[in-house]
Amino acid sequence: MKRFTLFTFLYLALGLCLTAIALGYPNLPSSLQTSLFVSAGASYIACLLSTFPFWRETTIRLYHGRNSAVILPWLGLGVNVVLMIWNSQSQNWTMEAILQAFSRLIVVLLFAEIIVITWQVNSEH
Repeated sequence: MKRFTLFTFLYLALGLCLTAIALGYPNLPSSLQTSLFVSAGASYIACLLSTFPFWRETTIRLYHGRNSAVILPWLGLGVNVVLMIWNSQSQNWTMEAILQAFSRLIVVLLFAEIIVITWQVNSEH
């Protein structure tokens, strides 16, 4: 049974935004445009995969199998957010720096979904 969650729609919205930005600004450097398209594609794949039960089951299995699974998503989320802000600030908040940070949001969403799934598992027990 396919199951839609909030994250399914967030992945889809992120993919649409990244695609719209990449297509809407033809003067972007080709490497940045490619990065946006790759991130959009990864977001669409995550959107599709998040509807299948194995996505949640794999996360739960990893969570039960390791004690470090509790802290790693938080650490990954924090490191990615700090790096996104650091890179944008170090490049004086240019449009390219902000778009590079925006293309990394897929990683932040993946870690956030893992955190939500583990919270749900904890509340069930």
